[in-house]
Amino acid sequence: MLINKETFYSSLKLVYSLGLITSPIWGTGVLLATLMMNDSGRYKTRFQYGCIYSFLATPVALTYSVYRLNKGDRRPLVTLLPLITASSYVTCFLAFWKDKN
Repeated sequence: MLINKETFYSSLKLVYSLGLITSPIWGTGVLLATLMMNDSGRYKTRFQYGCIYSFLATPVALTYSVYRLNKGDRRPLVTLLPLITASSYVTCFLAFWKDKN
């Protein structure tokens, strides 16, 4: 059972819209975890700044993607932009905890 492209883009708009609407809920916990990274005595601000920038870019990317998808834009950058910002946050977060310095 395959889904067609319009169903895929409609479900993608729904998922991105829900992520944008619920961003104050999940964003509070993520922001708290990000800002409390250096409370452990491991001062690695380069990774913390990367996490903060990625965290701040995620709602902007979600807004842009939902807007462009509603306008009919089907480019891969538009559909993958929120995933790129979320994965960069996860990468910076893991790099903070796995750093040997």
